[in-house]
Amino acid sequence: MPKKRRLLAVAVVSGALTVLLSALMPLAPVTINDPTVSWPATASAPRSTMLALSAYRPFEMDARFGCGAVRAAQASGGVVFATIDPAAAGQRGLVVQAANGRLLISGVATVDEPVPAGDCTYQIRGDRGGLSILRDGTEIGRSAAMPDVHVLATSITSLAGADLSVRIRVDDQFSTSPAPLKILLMVLLALAAATAFACLVLLDRRVRREPGGFRLRLSPIDLVVPAIMLLWLFLAPMSDDDGYYSAMAKNVPFEGYVGNYYQILNQGFTPFSWFYYFLAKWQVFGFAPVVLRIPALLFGLVTWFAARHYVTGKFTGRFSGVVLGAAFLVWWLPLDMGVRPEGVVTMCGMLALLAVTVAVERQRLALLGAAVGIAAIGFFAHPTGFTTLAPLLAGLPFAWKLLTKDAGWRTIVARTLAVLSPAAVAMIMAFSDGALRDFLYAQEIFKKMAGSDTWYTEFARWMFLLNQGDAMANYAKRAPVLVCVVLLVWFVVLVTAARARRIDVPPRLALAGWSTLFAFFLLWFTPSKWTHHFGSLAGIGSVFLALMLLSSVPLIRELTNDRRVPVPVLLGGVVSVVAMLGLAGHGANLWPYSWHLGLPSAGVPPHVSVLKFDKPYWWLLLIAVVAFVLHRRGKGSYAPVIAIPVVVVMFFAANITYLVGGFAVATARTLDTWSPWAASVQDPLAARCAAADAIEVATPRPLVPLPDRWFAIQTDQLATVVTGKPAPVTYEYATSNAEVLSTGKLTDGVDSTLRRTLVLPPAPAGATQVRLTGEGEFTPPAAQKYLPLREFLPRESAVGVAWQFAFLFPCQRQPRVQNGVIEPISYAVQYGNTQWLGLTDATWQPVRGALFGDVLATQEVTALPVRMRDFPGAYPIQVYQTKPLHETGQYTLTHDSQTRMGWEGIR
Repeated sequence: MPKKRRLLAVAVVSGALTVLLSALMPLAPVTINDPTVSWPATASAPRSTMLALSAYRPFEMDARFGCGAVRAAQASGGVVFATIDPAAAGQRGLVVQAANGRLLISGVATVDEPVPAGDCTYQIRGDRGGLSILRDGTEIGRSAAMPDVHVLATSITSLAGADLSVRIRVDDQFSTSPAPLKILLMVLLALAAATAFACLVLLDRRVRREPGGFRLRLSPIDLVVPAIMLLWLFLAPMSDDDGYYSAMAKNVPFEGYVGNYYQILNQGFTPFSWFYYFLAKWQVFGFAPVVLRIPALLFGLVTWFAARHYVTGKFTGRFSGVVLGAAFLVWWLPLDMGVRPEGVVTMCGMLALLAVTVAVERQRLALLGAAVGIAAIGFFAHPTGFTTLAPLLAGLPFAWKLLTKDAGWRTIVARTLAVLSPAAVAMIMAFSDGALRDFLYAQEIFKKMAGSDTWYTEFARWMFLLNQGDAMANYAKRAPVLVCVVLLVWFVVLVTAARARRIDVPPRLALAGWSTLFAFFLLWFTPSKWTHHFGSLAGIGSVFLALMLLSSVPLIRELTNDRRVPVPVLLGGVVSVVAMLGLAGHGANLWPYSWHLGLPSAGVPPHVSVLKFDKPYWWLLLIAVVAFVLHRRGKGSYAPVIAIPVVVVMFFAANITYLVGGFAVATARTLDTWSPWAASVQDPLAARCAAADAIEVATPRPLVPLPDRWFAIQTDQLATVVTGKPAPVTYEYATSNAEVLSTGKLTDGVDSTLRRTLVLPPAPAGATQVRLTGEGEFTPPAAQKYLPLREFLPRESAVGVAWQFAFLFPCQRQPRVQNGVIEPISYAVQYGNTQWLGLTDATWQPVRGALFGDVLATQEVTALPVRMRDFPGAYPIQVYQTKPLHETGQYTLTHDSQTRMGWEGIR
């Protein structure tokens, strides 16, 4: 057999094996964690315990108790056992009580019957099919739902024997590891894929093709752009989900899988999880914002130089780098500096576009295979990874010609299978620690609890982008997206006109343009519609912007045979571009969950004196001025046409300058105080704990009591803690002889078990004592001593930090979710304008399967006064101290596991 035929045979076999094994990856067996909680730890001395399940409801439950335990409960407080606090009993838990010789069960199931005389045995057992209550083997109650489990509580303190036992199988199905058979499958898959790719390389060597002649020559722009990106590493504000995604990654070492963490029952992220595993590994270097952003910087640098390679392959003029640099920075800076996966998605998309283009130009099958592999890796980084398929779709006609060139059907099949084989790397990354069941189960949970958007709700993303008062619609995010939209319209017009006149469109422009158009289309299929997803287009989008700005004028000259551009076309170009620049400039200078400390002109559209970015007439005037200058320099009738892309580049430069310059000014203004950007510059490793160094929290100090409920006042701020209904508290300030100098009432209008701190107004001159009276529940007045939060919060205590700004609290240890059990928190730092609003986020709502959904029902929560040092005024920060109603860890946890096929759940 000739060498070529043997090579094709190996390519077919290895390629087919790669495709087959890749398809089997989601179905291969995994070992599923199956933990069981047994309670009480000591049968003769039950002790109530905290036990918050991340899945809320157990997989199975088996509770057994006898009539002796029921009588013991009646004699000691009435609670036989409960899965939620009996005082806050609702419909989601289960409470078994004894009173007046009767057994009372409430919650998801109800029973009310007299306790039999003598011995008897009760059993409550349940699984996903429902809950049954039995007495001596006879069913006396039933429920279709299992109860939520937040505690295992009892009022019984001693029993003669093992008359009370609860066994709970915890639902931890997302915690999986590959079974031995799956490990073998991955090894074979990797070997098959490597063999198929080696065949591609050898096939390329057997065909003479033009060698590549491109060499990247560094220019000043290749130093300026990375320098700005490096500066932005320190100055950048938070992206929308930096706190959320970094917290998800932080919990991976404990739970063993990538979970939602903050809500949705900690559902898994298979197959879009490899990036979070990477981030979890990266966090060994620290949790400081600067450290966590370094991967984004590295992804951005790779994207930049890949984009330079792409554009320089078409243009070698001195302005091409400047135009690309402006287009790249205006897109990448506001959307990709953070821990969200868009940065790696845009890198993979850009590398895939470059690989497809060079593969077609140099007729290299191996590069085409590399494009498939890179796109697949980006695809499984995040749902926005759909966009990495855009270069493959755009390049498909050219790739097909390469696959079928001088080949029969056997050769075509061999080449195609081998080209697809690098995607196996992504399949291993996506399903090495997960299975099909994980994906399906996660989607079932998500759709039930949160719902998801579909392709026909894509308009919501654009509504967010154009919402003037939303940080998702700020000017910097609008600029690249809206300009890209108008240029895509003109791209389609130019391509259509060129084809009608049989004029060749530069291939790299065509590939970049169609790739960008397809990428916008593929965003339709993402399950959420936030504007930060546009960051996944920063690579291919920026090269399209650059090539369109550089190529449009030469292409128009060719279309018009160097004649005057028709006036309607010229007016259409000017009006559309000017309108889009004004619309983009109308976005406010707002950033997600940011305090904007020191930032000039925060909250309003960008402007410099009377020059406002959102006024189209300024951009129209600038086009006219540039056109006049170009006309004087001999550009003739094409001066207005050339002026349009020149002004667009100037608009990009103005946005970049305003963005980076604004945060540079903010940094300089706050170097003597505090801001996230100043802290990143002065303390990049967060040794002083970032925001915890700037926030101060008040702790109560008792006052000296005086007769008749008066208390001696100090110079410190005074406060009282109230709970329950919003009954007003009357305060009186008086002199030493009880002469009242001022009086008033305090109330927050909130009806809640939350212990809220109400601050008294300052004492009038001459006052030496204070008294509080009222009908509600309140504490005596106390002096408030302010401490920096980093000193107030113990290093090892579990602190529930709101996802909105968890990124800024690197020193606080977040509560761990492990074996499906949530660690109780001791403190919380939350995002909200009032003490009550800090606890109303989705992460506190049981209906969202929230991380903190049990806290208000199982812990005593006290809100403490808080302030931002050096910045008087109200900021959306709330601090709470929590006290569990029961001890922790008073149960026995055993670890079991089950091995199941990838489509099967635990049994």
